[in-house]
Amino acid sequence: MSDRAGAGLPESTPLPATADAAFDRYARLVRAQLGVPTALVSLVSRAGQVLPGALGLPEPWQERRSTPLTHSVCQHVVRTRAPLAVRDVREVAELAGSLAVDDLGVVAYAGYPLRDADGTVVGSLCAIDDRPRSWDERDLQVLADLADSCSSELALRQLRDRSGSALEVSEVGRRRADAADLHSRLLLGLSEGLARTSSPGDVVRAVAPLARAGLGTTTADLHLLDAGRSRIVAVCPDVPGETATTERRLDLQDAVAWAVRRRAAVVADDREALFASYPTTEMCAAAATGAVLVLPLEVGDRVLGALVLTWSEAGGLDDATRDVVAAMTSYTAQAVARAQLLAEQRSTARVLQEAMLTELPQPERLHLVARYVPAADGAEVGGDWYDAVVMPDGATNLVIGDVVGHDMRAAASMGQLRSLLRSMAWAHSQPPSHVLERVDEAMPGLHVTCLATCVLARVEQSSEDAAAGLRRLRWSSAGHPPPVLLEPDGSARLLEGASDLMLGVRAGTARRDHEALLHEGSTLLLYTDGLVERRDRPVRTGMEDLRRAVERHGHLPLQALTDALLADMVGGHGGDDVALLAVRAHPQGRPRPPEAGPGHR
Repeated sequence: MSDRAGAGLPESTPLPATADAAFDRYARLVRAQLGVPTALVSLVSRAGQVLPGALGLPEPWQERRSTPLTHSVCQHVVRTRAPLAVRDVREVAELAGSLAVDDLGVVAYAGYPLRDADGTVVGSLCAIDDRPRSWDERDLQVLADLADSCSSELALRQLRDRSGSALEVSEVGRRRADAADLHSRLLLGLSEGLARTSSPGDVVRAVAPLARAGLGTTTADLHLLDAGRSRIVAVCPDVPGETATTERRLDLQDAVAWAVRRRAAVVADDREALFASYPTTEMCAAAATGAVLVLPLEVGDRVLGALVLTWSEAGGLDDATRDVVAAMTSYTAQAVARAQLLAEQRSTARVLQEAMLTELPQPERLHLVARYVPAADGAEVGGDWYDAVVMPDGATNLVIGDVVGHDMRAAASMGQLRSLLRSMAWAHSQPPSHVLERVDEAMPGLHVTCLATCVLARVEQSSEDAAAGLRRLRWSSAGHPPPVLLEPDGSARLLEGASDLMLGVRAGTARRDHEALLHEGSTLLLYTDGLVERRDRPVRTGMEDLRRAVERHGHLPLQALTDALLADMVGGHGGDDVALLAVRAHPQGRPRPPEAGPGHR
């Protein structure tokens, strides 16, 4: 390595080229928080780059935990001592020649400096994507906060190494090391705890115990602006019930309203001093009488509310604690903003899903029941759908489908595809295979760009079939799980006719029809793969479990049958959306069962 290549870099790295559990944890947090395939804790010297923390690198680099400088984008962070965030390193002249692009998959890069115990920049905590990506403000703020915490961990290691033994450590040095350790673990715990939150209540329940353990607070509670941004709602997890306990107007002259309105911190040595300056302040019932901090929660140019911390002891905070509190406030604000966004998405998702789920017809001798269950941890919307239409010739078309993806985009594509399939089936009274072929042909021209599995089934009855008490089921499958048929004798079987390509793969795909007879009293079940697919079992096993569950509960009325199947197969732990469409053929010549409701088209 030439002197020129190593110019501006340290002589050596503070850690060796071996995996380190603590720094792998930081890489894991970066990957989870920013949604990137690769994250690194990189330490750079003139000799090369070592990676005590690394996730997502191709081999042999993931195992080696080191690269030459020819493969290091992080060296530019160390040389400039400044963050680096680029959409595509290939578009930056000084980075374009790096072998990290081809060998390590480094295309988009965001890195923040790591400092040692002396304040020297020795490396970078970085997020890497293998495709171009624009880093938003939240991405960079999270990365900056994690880099500060990671630097504290690195400095702590060095301080301990320099001490030699506990007997040689001065009281001041020991306190400094202990404080750095405590604060580092507090911020790391916050990063992990807040990553799993999805509501403001979750946020305050994550922050309060960590603040208590790491900073010695008595309480930590949130005060959030309401939707109209004219009132503030307090959530105090230390009060029994953990519910919103107080509301206040934003124009009040109390400490919380002032901090939110002015976007400035309120600091008081004790509660008496706080009330002297802000006499109308209402405190959480469990708040202590010592020091008080009221900190505005800000994300970009928005203020969301305030975080209030109280201590049992009076007095000010040292600089190190203030720095940790500032980072904790930033983490909390980001988590609240994410929770509020999720709440908005859930609300939008519920409206969208309700608009897209079909009101089922009830043909004279068929009883139809449908269920839709969102994924347990999703935004309550996805690409699964069901549909049923009574055709002009008297046949009933049944549809179950699943657009690839699980988000608002998948739901929008599902709506387009559902409408297209409905229109094609209505306009062309043809076998299901022909209808699906026409849908395939129309999708590119109408810019319906998605992939989807689907079963289109048609229940029809000729006069001869009616006399024999039969209905004829014709169906075509586009890569979808097979229907289940429950016979009147209580036995159930999978209708495993050959399945063709998914919709949207290739226009002109030839498709096939399959046929089965429906006897009086039989039940047909169409479903999406969320009902049978789980991480801990093969899909085939899930389908067999479903068949047995249908036999076990087949005697139940149709509404109760669908509920029992969902309870057995999904419970409250669904990892994917589930759509379910059940059809029961009632006997000819008998009154329609009350559970089926009035027959109508």
